[in-house]
Amino acid sequence: MLENLFKNMPFFKTLAQTSKRDGQIFSYLLVCEDIESTKIVAKLLAQMTLCEDLCGVCENCKKILHNSHPDVKVFPEKDRLMVEDSKKIVEESFIKPIFANKKIIIINNIQDSTEQAQNKLLKTLEEPAENVVFILTSSSLEKILPTVRSRCFKVAIPSIDKTKILPYLSGDERSQKLAIALGNGYVTKSIELSKVDNLNDIFDLTCTLFLNLFSSKEAILFSKRLLDEKDRFALILEMFCLIIEDAVMFKANKHAVLRLDSERKKIEEIANLLSIRCLLRLSGLALEASKQLSYNVNIQLIIDNLVMNILEVKYLCK
Repeated sequence: MLENLFKNMPFFKTLAQTSKRDGQIFSYLLVCEDIESTKIVAKLLAQMTLCEDLCGVCENCKKILHNSHPDVKVFPEKDRLMVEDSKKIVEESFIKPIFANKKIIIINNIQDSTEQAQNKLLKTLEEPAENVVFILTSSSLEKILPTVRSRCFKVAIPSIDKTKILPYLSGDERSQKLAIALGNGYVTKSIELSKVDNLNDIFDLTCTLFLNLFSSKEAILFSKRLLDEKDRFALILEMFCLIIEDAVMFKANKHAVLRLDSERKKIEEIANLLSIRCLLRLSGLALEASKQLSYNVNIQLIIDNLVMNILEVKYLCK
C-alpha cells in the first residue's frame, strides 16, 4: 500500500510528534508537486487525528480507509473550490461530529480555487468551531492567499527515494527508470508514467529532435510524428526539458549523477552536439509551447512552430 510509504517517512513521523507535542493543530496545509501524494497524506492525517496509533482496524480507521466516515468531509464537490463550496464548508464546520470526537474537513487542490472562495474561509480557518480540523492540499503555495497560508500549519511532502518507488511501477526496466526520472521522486506521478505504453518510444522520439532535426525536410516529418503523438505532447515537452537539464548538467560536470542516468550515453551524445547556449534557448521554446498548450492554442500550430523554432535555434547556435 502506498500509504505505508508515506507513513514510514521521517516527515510524517515528525508531523505526528509535532502534533502531539504542540497540542491541537486546527488547520494543516499539505504541499507537494505531486497533488495525488497530498491526498494520500491527507487521508493518513485524518486517520491519525481520529486514531493516534493508525491501527487500521478500529471503526474510525476502517471508515476513513473506505471513504465512508460520516465525520470526514471532502471538498470541492467538483473540479475546483468555488464560493458555494466555501459556504457549505463553513456550514459543515458548525455541525457536531456524529461518530468520532472530531470532524475532519479536507479541501483538495486549494491552489485552483478562486480568491473569493479562499477569502470566504478565512474566519473559519482562524476561529474554527470546536473539534474541527481542516486539512488543505496544494501543489504549490504561490496561488494560495497569504492570509490562508498564515492560518495553517504548513507541511512540505518530500520526494521519495527511487529504490522505494520501483516495486510499485509497471512496464519494463527501461520504462520504469524513465518513469522515475520524470516523476522526480514523486510516487503517484511515477506510477502513472510507468503505465504509459510507449514511454521508451517517447524518449527516443524526443532525443531525435536534438540529434536528427537539421533541415526543413526533416522538420515536416517531425511535425507529422509529433502530431501523431498529440495526446502525449505535454509528456514529450516534459521529457524534452528533462533531457536539456541533464545535458547541461553533463556539460558542467561529466561525472555528475543525472536524473536520466540510465540513458547517459544518449545524454552525452546530445551534450557533445549542442552548446549550452543552444540548449538553454531550446528549453525556452519548450516552456513557451507548454504555456500555449495550457491556453488551448491549436495543437498543430504549436507543434509546427516548435519544430521550426528548434531548427532555427540549432542553425543560429552552430
